[in-house]
Amino acid sequence: METALSTISVLPSEKLEVAQFARMLKSEILANDRDPLMILKHLKLIQKTLDDVLTDNEIDEHFLTEAEKYKEKTFKHLDCEFSIMETGVKTDFKECGDSKWFDLQKKLTDLKKELKDRENFLKALPYEGTVDPVNGNFLTKPTRTSKTKVTITL
Repeated sequence: METALSTISVLPSEKLEVAQFARMLKSEILANDRDPLMILKHLKLIQKTLDDVLTDNEIDEHFLTEAEKYKEKTFKHLDCEFSIMETGVKTDFKECGDSKWFDLQKKLTDLKKELKDRENFLKALPYEGTVDPVNGNFLTKPTRTSKTKVTITL
């Protein structure tokens, strides 16, 4: 009987294999007569599966328990360097009761709103530009770049 772990064991397991597999996959996707959107869907489902597994707290604890057996914060194993470290550290300054921090936070919030308002003003400029009545500078519409992609919602 095939298991989930035996299924992933056919995928690359060494760094060099990853690059080779990616090149091979790219070549086959571009040369294949299969439905490209079906391939995209399949790749996104694989990505979601890996994301779900790699962000699962219970699995994280399982990996941590095993890594702690090595008695070092950083160690080499399986031709890789593993490190045990804090991630996603957040500091809540609201609990400090510091009025100076609250004042600065308010100024920052106000400045962010003022900046956003100015950006919206600049986005709305006519294509030919305009003169700023306050300082006489010539203002033009901001440049905009983008990339067109197919997105998929699973």
